[in-house]
Amino acid sequence: MKPTFLTLVQMFQMEGMVALGKMLNPATNELTPNQDHARYVIDILEILKEKTAGNLTEKDQGFLDQTISTLKLNFVELDTKSIPTNGSGT
Repeated sequence: MKPTFLTLVQMFQMEGMVALGKMLNPATNELTPNQDHARYVIDILEILKEKTAGNLTEKDQGFLDQTISTLKLNFVELDTKSIPTNGSGT
């Protein structure tokens, strides 16, 4: 299988959803929310959007935009006091 731009965005999408506690961490099979890491993933996708502006197909741009929006909406929904920022649970 040849990787595509959509594959790259999907990889970050899944990583973001794990960091938001919306998907099980595949390494531990547990929810492992981490607010700092979720913010980091969103920031990476924002940089990717900025650096690829004008160079993506409509489909790729739409998927990237939707992914960023979905992650941001889920990030805002978090009760930040219940999510560890350093991954240590404290």
